[in-house]
Amino acid sequence: MSDSAGTEARISPRYMLLLIVMIPFFAWLYFLVGTSFFDSPLSLEEYVIFSSLIAVIVTGCYQLFFWVQRNNYYFKTRCFVSPWDKYIPFWPSWVWIYSFLYYIAIGFVVASIQSITEGVYLIFGAILLLLSQVFFFFFFPSTVPPEYRQYEGNSFSTRYLKFVQVKDNGRNCLPSMHCSVAMYVSLVLFPAIGGASWMFVGLIAVSCLLVKQHQMADIPPGIALGWVVWSLAPTL
Repeated sequence: MSDSAGTEARISPRYMLLLIVMIPFFAWLYFLVGTSFFDSPLSLEEYVIFSSLIAVIVTGCYQLFFWVQRNNYYFKTRCFVSPWDKYIPFWPSWVWIYSFLYYIAIGFVVASIQSITEGVYLIFGAILLLLSQVFFFFFFPSTVPPEYRQYEGNSFSTRYLKFVQVKDNGRNCLPSMHCSVAMYVSLVLFPAIGGASWMFVGLIAVSCLLVKQHQMADIPPGIALGWVVWSLAPTL
């Protein structure tokens, strides 16, 4: 089964190999950030072990996400666009906030852990969040107006945005996964960095709207879901 762009949504062997090869680099980066900014007691070896665990889990979780992408056509797809959404401009350069800042903040969570046990608890919470998301995406698929994806790929930002959009079928808008993950990450980082963590939620929410990946109705449920899962997930 293919997505709406005609391209099968999946992680190819090339990307999986790249993920594996990059484990030592990311482990070293997490070690530097963790020991410099979060006083993490973990050794470089422990960061390598934890990074390897994350690589396997991320690969598996994305397969679940892509499976839903290929199979969420059994139920009616809805669009929750509001009259207010038309006043939000299309600003494709925000894709770098939407995409890169998103993963950088997640990396800060990995760097901040004080033990592998704590990291495993956080991973479990992230899996609960993913399962909650795919439940909504499968049983209650939602989309944005088709014209949101009708633009010219005439700049570096628009070409990258089109690359991002090839990886999803556009039926996974409510609740916003980016916003739910941003909320979960911000709550995890709040004890370490304080109110600065809320800036991440705000920037991701704004970027979701400005790159037209979401509409206003998708944002509050996404933020709320991130808070609910963080509240219910077990911690140390």
